[in-house]
Amino acid sequence: MSEKKRLGELLIDAGLITMEDCNRALKMQVGGNRRLGRILVKMGTITSDQLLETLSTQFDSPIISVAQEYDASAKGVLPRYLCSKYDVLPLCLESDRILRVAMADPSDIEAITDIENFTGKAVQPCLARQTDIQQAIKKFVPISLSDIFNPQRHTRYAKITSAVALILIIAVAGFTYRFYVQTKYGTITHTGTTTIYKNHDLMVGRDQSGKTTLLGRGAHADGYYSITFDSPLALADFVENKKNDLSTAQYEWTKWAISHVR
Repeated sequence: MSEKKRLGELLIDAGLITMEDCNRALKMQVGGNRRLGRILVKMGTITSDQLLETLSTQFDSPIISVAQEYDASAKGVLPRYLCSKYDVLPLCLESDRILRVAMADPSDIEAITDIENFTGKAVQPCLARQTDIQQAIKKFVPISLSDIFNPQRHTRYAKITSAVALILIIAVAGFTYRFYVQTKYGTITHTGTTTIYKNHDLMVGRDQSGKTTLLGRGAHADGYYSITFDSPLALADFVENKKNDLSTAQYEWTKWAISHVR
């Protein structure tokens, strides 16, 4: 019994490539998992249809019609990212343990192994045109969460999800920062020649003449403050004397506000 010819030999025999083309593609294949046929197609040496016809001869396998062979029982068996990664489409479940799969390259052992590991079923490869498979993937294979969040392939959907997540993170961070700043420092209002700092039920303001005003209620005081000083230093002395009337947060904030109105 004669040994089955390799793909490169069949392509050379058919006059589709030269020995030089084959050797060059084989050198490019070394150290990677790319299929020889795909490399030759990418090189422009052969077309995808020529590759398909040669594979049909090599495996003595007819080229099927994906549209005619597809059965709804295969829907959802494989996620879209795996189908797109290997140019495959689940066609039907022949039994509980056998899955017929349309493939652009039935010799792709890596693809078959990954599909079998993912599904737990034995894969029966069926040869089909790459363009037909790609169109069928869009038509028959729905996008699932595993497509969006799968770690193996950063698809357009993953990029969109990542972008949305990043925007949300930035928005939350911005809101958190503003909340932190407002909680710690309060609000600052500039009205004409007056600047007013407000926080913790207190307001500290300074006008153009340099007069500084304290308004509001101390946490431990009986009444409200409404007092104006000729300078921020005078207000600072007053606050120091009334330290016990203020909460720790009020006292620290008031010192900060006074330092900024000087």
